[in-house]
Amino acid sequence: MKISKGSKIVIALVLFIGGLFAAFYYLFAPKTIQSKTNPKGSHTATLVRHQGIDVNFKVLADGERVYYSPDFAPVEFDFREQIAWDKTGNIIILEVAGKRLFAYDAEQKRQLTDSELLSVEYTPFSEYWYEGKLPEEQKR
Repeated sequence: MKISKGSKIVIALVLFIGGLFAAFYYLFAPKTIQSKTNPKGSHTATLVRHQGIDVNFKVLADGERVYYSPDFAPVEFDFREQIAWDKTGNIIILEVAGKRLFAYDAEQKRQLTDSELLSVEYTPFSEYWYEGKLPEEQKR
């Protein structure tokens, strides 16, 4: 079967556009940064990064979206984004560059207020029974 010149051009255009779409999706597709199950094993939190014109972070609790951040400028810094469970294992906290931005109580299925967010406590380091040696400056 002979393919006409016009058909070859259409096929080439479709492949080219498909390749552009695939490259665009690869560059700007949401990326899962972290997924953590709480210590009790009863809830899972996931942090997703959306990078396009701006940078946004999405937090999911047990598969449901509970937070989508305002825009961050697409700077070339390490955002140091992370999620962490509080000492009760019920509250997930989103931190970016060491700042707490959001907290969600997975048991009560509600976002914490700003004052609640700032008062959430983590498990103290001493309770991890670390057997290594800390750097000298941290012993103070």
